Amino acid sequence: MYKASTLAHFFVYKSQRTQIPVTPHKIEFMVYFAHGWHLAIDGRPLILEEVKAWRHGPVVASVHKFYSKNSRNIYGTLKLDEIKSMKTKDLQFLEGIWMYYSHLNEVEMLSLCLESGTPWNQTYEKSSNELTIENSIIEQHYRLLHLSNPNFADIDDPISVVGE
Repeated sequence: MYKASTLAHFFVYKSQRTQIPVTPHKIEFMVYFAHGWHLAIDGRPLILEEVKAWRHGPVVASVHKFYSKNSRNIYGTLKLDEIKSMKTKDLQFLEGIWMYYSHLNEVEMLSLCLESGTPWNQTYEKSSNELTIENSIIEQHYRLLHLSNPNFADIDDPISVVGE
């Protein structure tokens, strides 16, 4: 497992290398998607922090706080040392997440998170307070998503490299 910020740095790095822009919210969603897919395939969390169900979607608080403060200079926050400490298979997995989701903007990503039946929806509908989205709910959602979408089994499949 990694600090959520380590994954965030990876996505900032990929943005810089591919010149596909990111925003603080897009980075948050990418970390969330990576965590969800990893839970579904590997059965283990990818990040140490909990995912919260906030009013406007799923949030990893440490990533939200850091990038909200640094939103004007996202690329200046990049810490390559954190990325270099990651396992090769996890870097390959994150490459798949990047390939699959990076073309979406933050509004499109948010809509994926807020749909009926999503982990955020299941958790947040219980209360208007901040709640933790349980990893078991995230894992179940992404397993079902994978099973119901066989088109994920191609080169852009963010999870194809996890089992290797």
